[in-house]
Amino acid sequence: MPLIINGERVEDPQIAQEAQALQRTFEQMPPELREERGLDAAEFQKHLWDWSKENVIERVLLRQRAAKNSAAIGEEAVVQALAEIKKQQGGEEQFSLGRDEDALRRDVETRLRLDRLIGEITKNVKPPKNTEVADYYRKHRAEFEVPEQVKAAHIVKNVDEKTDEAAALEAIQKAESEIAAGRPFAEVADQYSDCPGNGGDLGYFARGQMVAEFDAVVFNMEPGSRSPVFRTPFGFHIAKLDDKRPAHMRNLQQMSDEIKGGLLQRKMMKAVEDFVDRLKAEADIEEIVPAAGNVTARR
Repeated sequence: MPLIINGERVEDPQIAQEAQALQRTFEQMPPELREERGLDAAEFQKHLWDWSKENVIERVLLRQRAAKNSAAIGEEAVVQALAEIKKQQGGEEQFSLGRDEDALRRDVETRLRLDRLIGEITKNVKPPKNTEVADYYRKHRAEFEVPEQVKAAHIVKNVDEKTDEAAALEAIQKAESEIAAGRPFAEVADQYSDCPGNGGDLGYFARGQMVAEFDAVVFNMEPGSRSPVFRTPFGFHIAKLDDKRPAHMRNLQQMSDEIKGGLLQRKMMKAVEDFVDRLKAEADIEEIVPAAGNVTARR
């Protein structure tokens, strides 16, 4: 249902757009985070529209409050923000296609006003104390566990609609013979692999980031060793193990700055949430009931 927020009308499509954004966020959320927040798909869908509506209300209220500050936003700040947006979206020529620059300038100024308001709301938020940081570390040790990792390179010949099993095996065996003859692994990888470039280097990775068949080989190798040809669902591989890092725990000293930043961000978010709650308590928010054509006041 459409809303009227302090006299400003908000139509259903705007709420629907927010619902789509929330849906995408939920779909991209790791299962463990969904579990931590007590969300399953059915529960999420049940509350999606109401949550979307509340998000829109909060944004409108913040924008309305930000607009009440009559102090102008400097032209230099607007120009700088516009330049950054254009840079992120492919440069001046690409960005200008089909764009209303005046409307964009207004949107940028609105965003800058919101940034200024958020700065005012959070300016007195104090950084977390060392005791808070240590307490967080103690209660969330699992967050700081680093699993075993390996650094490997590989050569792969894919088995797919373009290359059958026999052709892929023949190609990787040829690559293997060149390595055995003394040619550097990286050179052979760049010439023969279906993933050429950077000598086949995969960097560091933990178990589960590659397919199980690949993990089963490389995590049982020793640094400096090379595997025979082996099969995964993708095709045939040769792997070279460069390094292995055992599982370990990052200590408090290493994580202190990161924890402080996260705790400070939470405090700032809480300050904004409390401010928005006060705006809601003071606001005139109504819902229009289309069937009867009536306006039902929420507050």
